[in-house]
Amino acid sequence: MTRRNLLVRAVTGIGGPGLMAACKNQEDEVTTNGRGRSSFRIAEVHIHPVEMRRIYRTRMARTDPVGKEASLYLLIEFVTGDGTRGVGELSDIEPGWNAPAISEFERFLFEQLVGADASDRHRLSEQVAEAIPQHWHVELRRMLWAAVDMALLDLVGKVRQVPAYELLGGRYRTHIPVSWVAYVRHSSVDTEGIEEKVAQGFRAFKLKVGSDLAADSENVAAIRRIAGPEAYLKVDPSGTWDEEEAIENIRKLAEAGVDAVETPVKAASRDIAKNRPQIVNGNPDEAALSLARVRRAVPTKIIEHVGDFADAFAIALVRHQAVDIFNIIPSQTGSLSRARRLAEIAEAAGLQALLGSTVELGPGTAAALHLGVSSKALTVASDLIGPGHLEDDVVTPVFSYESGRLRVPEGSGIGVALDEAKLQQHLPA
Repeated sequence: MTRRNLLVRAVTGIGGPGLMAACKNQEDEVTTNGRGRSSFRIAEVHIHPVEMRRIYRTRMARTDPVGKEASLYLLIEFVTGDGTRGVGELSDIEPGWNAPAISEFERFLFEQLVGADASDRHRLSEQVAEAIPQHWHVELRRMLWAAVDMALLDLVGKVRQVPAYELLGGRYRTHIPVSWVAYVRHSSVDTEGIEEKVAQGFRAFKLKVGSDLAADSENVAAIRRIAGPEAYLKVDPSGTWDEEEAIENIRKLAEAGVDAVETPVKAASRDIAKNRPQIVNGNPDEAALSLARVRRAVPTKIIEHVGDFADAFAIALVRHQAVDIFNIIPSQTGSLSRARRLAEIAEAAGLQALLGSTVELGPGTAAALHLGVSSKALTVASDLIGPGHLEDDVVTPVFSYESGRLRVPEGSGIGVALDEAKLQQHLPA
């Protein structure tokens, strides 16, 4: 893929002269707080493709023989007439999504947003969600919606000169604890990496499991030995087990030192979540009951993803007392407002929540942090590992872990800006 960072304006002929004239005629309108409406009006759209290598090839488990050594991202940037910029991120694009050309994304976003008032961000976000072509891959649709919603939030925060967490309801905390994801390297977990992270102050770890119980138990025991008895350790089989397997395997992994298990059963597998969510959406109680039966039979806490499915699934999980913790990946929920709503469902039910990850770049990490510090229920160590698992970033300031935690960026909007030199450096080949 070659880089496309095209300025999308009416002069391209896509929107015609009428749109720009209409925008100009409205420049002198004044909002209720006295600011010119042109301060919020989207005048330009940029799309920046980025390819970023990981610090090493990551494998989900032994069922993933190839693994992944780099990821493709699209960064969406909205610019107002006075040059204020809002950034959103479409994270870790998979080849199987058959994503359209960047020019098609640009045309779509131009038609939906150029000339629009970003202060109406909730309405615009929902408008975009409804307009995304249905033949695009279901996860691509969700993540594009999330990227647009993120960019609108960032833009409004920067125009109003307030941090995004204030627009999301206010701040409960300044840092989010991070659960370091320990990927399998070669035939075993990266124990040297675990030792390094423990020395840096990490106290929570996550391990991908599911294909070889004996090897998984050895890896869990190794992490427990290194991290110590007080560390929080969860495993994630990504829904590879049926109920009986899940119960048997979780009991054995608990003996090795596991505290919690994420997505244990096939009924809500990550394959279903990513590619066929309608299976669960059509009968959320069935998947919730499967999880509930496992939860009643095992000594560990159960974690389940909720963002990929309709809200009815989260409600079914609560109704059937099926889980202890919601996993909410902001980029997969569709919008930060919906992600916050899912966290509020958890809070109302007396459950905890954590932020999952697609190994985001800086914009995605920043937006997740603003969500995390503004949500009371998000108290479990989250999987925000992008700043540590990617070789570089394309934002300023860059993120760094502080005793296994990430601090929410200061400043307006999501608190980061794109670094043009880094964008050039990390163009896709």
